Amino acid sequence: MFNDLSQAAFRPFFLLAGVAAVAGGLSWLAPGEDAVFVHVHLLLFGMGGAAMAGYLLTALPSWTGRHHLPAAVLWVLVGLWGLGRAVVPLAGHLPVVAQVLPGAAFHVLLAAWLVHGVAGAGMWRRVPLALAPLGPGMAEQYLLASQRAGGGVGDAGLLGVLVFALLMVAIGGRAVPAFTQAGLRHLGRADSVRAPDWPQWVSLGLLSASLAMALGKGAAGWAGVLLLCTGVLQFMRWLGWRPWRLGGLPAVWMLHGAWVWLALGLVLQGAALLGWAWPGGLGPGTALHALTMGAMGGMCLGIMLRAAMLRTRSGLQPTGMQMLAAALVLVSPVLRLQPLSMLGDALRQPAVCWCLGWGLFVFAMWPAMRGPVVHPVLSGLRPPAEVAHS
Repeated sequence: MFNDLSQAAFRPFFLLAGVAAVAGGLSWLAPGEDAVFVHVHLLLFGMGGAAMAGYLLTALPSWTGRHHLPAAVLWVLVGLWGLGRAVVPLAGHLPVVAQVLPGAAFHVLLAAWLVHGVAGAGMWRRVPLALAPLGPGMAEQYLLASQRAGGGVGDAGLLGVLVFALLMVAIGGRAVPAFTQAGLRHLGRADSVRAPDWPQWVSLGLLSASLAMALGKGAAGWAGVLLLCTGVLQFMRWLGWRPWRLGGLPAVWMLHGAWVWLALGLVLQGAALLGWAWPGGLGPGTALHALTMGAMGGMCLGIMLRAAMLRTRSGLQPTGMQMLAAALVLVSPVLRLQPLSMLGDALRQPAVCWCLGWGLFVFAMWPAMRGPVVHPVLSGLRPPAEVAHS
């Protein structure tokens, strides 16, 4: 089994992302004052960090056409990721260097390996994406520092979520329309998705500015305005991807569902930062779950499941278990986004729904963890004229 996992970076990291997602959901149900901190850390930097590493390391060979990740480097990264999760419950009993070093080393080494690969191939336009792991790395350190200072999660949670929202736009803003276009071709449709470059760059600029303003004193209102605008723009982009033509493409619908949550989550979070009142009291923390559970959870699961889907002449086809896993994860934020006055003990319901979905994901991914690696990892048999995308 160890040799099987060593053959491709997505194998250990996608599996660990699923395990971290389940553990993060269960930690929310656990008693103790540190439960929220562990919950946030496991989901953002456990699930999100592992999914990011698995995706970027899988995409690297398709970018360069020649780069292979040695097993030794892979397992060093996996070990650092594991240490970064293990120190969190023990944070109050460890020196500062032991708390910060594993996570920092993981993100820096991952970024260094990616930059080494793209720079060696002369693909300088990919360098910003290769440096992407540094963003979550800094957000993780900010969260750990906030906890050490006695401030709990505080605004570090919002910072981490917005960093991953930026990554979702940077990666998903290219991947979702590309997978959609390929799916339409598999269905024999001549439709062409509308995915010009300018909304991508405007979205990245707006999110970057809102992230900076969200941390500035007295600038939260402006951050809210920018997030509202960004959310509306993502919804308009989604309409340009012709979602009404995707009835026979459940593999693509998973990603579209996550994108709708991204648009809605940005709007809800923007409104929360502006202090807009919601019926029953839909607070900022509750609104944030549209981005974490819906957008981030849905996008990670939808992309990672592609490595285990059935490969047919009609493109990638998810199994019944895979579709149920996606449905549970995408529905869980609906249960979480209830007004505060209605939640009470009902917080357990979205957590259970989330954990069941990710538990099914782990089982559904297991066949892809063994045997020869099928390439391209995240795409099926490519229709004519499709641009390679791994």
